[in-house]
Amino acid sequence: MTVFMLHAAWGTNIIRKMVEILVVIPDKELESAYSKVISRMKVKEVCFSTAYIYGTDKSVLEKAEGFDIVVVRGMTFRAIRKAYPEIHVIEIGMTSSDIFDALLEVSKRYGREKVGLILSDRSICCDETISKLSGFEISVETINDENDIPQAADRLMESGCKVLIGGFTASSYALKKGYPYVPIGTGMASIEKSIQDALGAAQIIDRERTRASLMKTIVDSLPNALLVINSFGNIIAANQNAEAFFDSDTLVGRSGSSVWPDMIKPALLDDLGEMDIVQTVNGHAMLVSYMPFNENAGSRGFMVSLQKVDQFYATEKKVRSKMSEKGLVAKYHFSDIVADHLEMRKLIAKAIRYAQVEGNVLLTGETGTGKELFVQSMHNASARASGPFVSVNCAAIPEQLLESELFGYAEGAFTGAKKNGKMGLFELAHGGTLFLDEIGELPMPLQAKLLRVLQEGEVRRVGGDDVVSVDVRVMSATNQDIPKLIEKGQFRRDLYYRINLLSLHIPPLRERGGDLGLLFRHFVKLNAQKMHVPVPIVSQDAISSLQRYSWKGNIRELRNVAERIVVLNGSQRISAKTIEDADIPESEMLENDIPSFLSSSYANCTKTYLKNVSDEKLYEMYCSSKLSLSDFSQQVGISRTTLWRKFKKKRDA
Repeated sequence: MTVFMLHAAWGTNIIRKMVEILVVIPDKELESAYSKVISRMKVKEVCFSTAYIYGTDKSVLEKAEGFDIVVVRGMTFRAIRKAYPEIHVIEIGMTSSDIFDALLEVSKRYGREKVGLILSDRSICCDETISKLSGFEISVETINDENDIPQAADRLMESGCKVLIGGFTASSYALKKGYPYVPIGTGMASIEKSIQDALGAAQIIDRERTRASLMKTIVDSLPNALLVINSFGNIIAANQNAEAFFDSDTLVGRSGSSVWPDMIKPALLDDLGEMDIVQTVNGHAMLVSYMPFNENAGSRGFMVSLQKVDQFYATEKKVRSKMSEKGLVAKYHFSDIVADHLEMRKLIAKAIRYAQVEGNVLLTGETGTGKELFVQSMHNASARASGPFVSVNCAAIPEQLLESELFGYAEGAFTGAKKNGKMGLFELAHGGTLFLDEIGELPMPLQAKLLRVLQEGEVRRVGGDDVVSVDVRVMSATNQDIPKLIEKGQFRRDLYYRINLLSLHIPPLRERGGDLGLLFRHFVKLNAQKMHVPVPIVSQDAISSLQRYSWKGNIRELRNVAERIVVLNGSQRISAKTIEDADIPESEMLENDIPSFLSSSYANCTKTYLKNVSDEKLYEMYCSSKLSLSDFSQQVGISRTTLWRKFKKKRDA
């Protein structure tokens, strides 16, 4: 085998495999002709090899393995293309001119005898046309592979042919049988065209390899772990970060669920579409982005990007230390948000996305749902994390003081003003985030001034003339329905559009499913650790008891109840009885929590109602229910001790 090393002008600095081309030489005399053509080519990044191969035997075809492109003629061309579909196979064309050259050689050697023509491709010529043009009487036999050669040659000779012509593969059989034979050679035009075609294909392969290598370099340099999953749930591509994160040398070929059991299945993603969600993967809180794509007709795969949530917490310690001294630091991160409910995890993912942009954010939700927790987490996950975090409750500061708090005041602005004036919260938050809690309570006159600051990025202190430029991201929160306030003329519509560029609605605790138990156990553990006492076990019946309440104070109220229980509970177990004795207001009972024993005549009763009916009426219900005192206690949501006290008067009467 002869090898020629050439380097391509289209190469780049990306490291990749050189394109390897095999030129199959059926006749060793042609090797010098190919060598001359190849050496004249001014190309690079290509390795040409030549090999003497003919026929279709498997052992012969194996010589083509490992090459990117194979240049070959006749039946060997078709055999290699069939055996190795991944190889780009270029045919050295046999032309009518080559056949006429062979007939001319027959004329020189044998005169004008009847000629038998053996071809693997009948479309090359029409035997009748060649007969007329050459003056030879010609018979043609078409073959598929070298196994057909003996029968074809024998039939031609039996039909009266005196000489055979055909490819180089047939020559060995003719020589063996003693048949006169002239091989059909390959002209220089065919040689040059086949090499040019091979170089064209090599350029395309090289370009694709460059693109693939560049793409892999880019993907491997990304901080995220990336997986590509097909419609069957199998991993078909992964970057280095993914392999490192899952501690695997190779992820390709494995099922996604075997690597990551909680991965959302492809069938479910067909319904959900593109989605960002926070999930726990390998013990880490991760922002997971699912991005479906059309894999082929009728099926969809998806790309998965995984990024550790704590990667958003990169901060400058020195700067944050100074901010901490001033109390201008957000202490919560996304890892502090306890949630397992699907919608909450999607909400956290959305908040993480918001953290990476500069738009103003409005958070809505009932009191105690954790709006400030989200705000502080977004600040700490943003590019402003090293800047100040300033928070103000618009409802907690008197209207007369709120303007000077927000915008500051100049020296002598009013009686009692500081000598050099005072910096407002906007100036204090320069380079960071200003959180306006309860923004629905902001007085109308201040709304106009706030709108101007948001539009112009400038602040004028109360009583001052100088304008100060500020770079502040504003996040706001409210538990009110601002569109209704706008209808009543109590909130500016243009300000609403300015602060509501990005929005998050935090659902109440009662809509978060199993998160209630998760949060309660979390708060119990935190308070026990803070008080340096053993962490009590929370029973499932305690969680069931907690779920009977509507939690109008939401997470804040649940946290307070957990703290109260840890303080007062002396045992190592929190049960339903512990919850009942925790003094949770009766008004918190779910309105639709109706005892199952009640007849249709009490269909409109609720546990809240039952706790407030007269002792006489309650005793009457107890008697008619035919339940034990303990069972009746559970049904009506009143402790057994309280019922015993209430009913004692009736028994004693």
